[in-house]
Amino acid sequence: MIINIIYFIFAYLLGNVLGGKIISILYKEDFSQYGSGNIGARNAGRILGPKAFLFVATVDIFKGFLIVIMLKLFNAEAKIIAICILLVVLGHIKPIAFGFKGGKGVATFVGTLLALSPNLVFVLILGFLLISFITRSTTIGFYSTLPSLIYIHYLDFRSLTASAVLALVLALLFFVAREDIKKAFKKYFAPVRKRPVKRT
Repeated sequence: MIINIIYFIFAYLLGNVLGGKIISILYKEDFSQYGSGNIGARNAGRILGPKAFLFVATVDIFKGFLIVIMLKLFNAEAKIIAICILLVVLGHIKPIAFGFKGGKGVATFVGTLLALSPNLVFVLILGFLLISFITRSTTIGFYSTLPSLIYIHYLDFRSLTASAVLALVLALLFFVAREDIKKAFKKYFAPVRKRPVKRT
């Protein structure tokens, strides 16, 4: 029990390590004050360039990967791993170290999947590419694929508790990105304006 509490605290605090904050210190530029106002990799790339994007994405993905790999090495139960995934993502989104103002948690969540299960990664990539191609929207592609991960997770681990916790993680990701999702769907379903026909 005590070791699980240690895992939980470590997972949340690890989530507080924001790649965006580190790159802001290195560049001496708080890029979250510009662009989308987000501390994540996409905004870092938009404001500071591709190297900043790669750095932030790598840091945020790695911390998600690290917590899961560590727990698997310690033979932690599936439900404990799932709770730590929730906490590391929550730590990224609401970091106590930075006044509870963090990112959207996508890169960190993807990092956890890379360490958790090849099947989850395969489904996420396949669904993302297919739906993004059809809708021409990476936002719709990513978030539309997420619900299917709950079923794949259950097939892999056979733990209702762990899969239920994963569902909470996805709900958190949806909540944080709700405005982006609304905009993406609104743009996708917006009627195509016809250009006026020139009279000859």
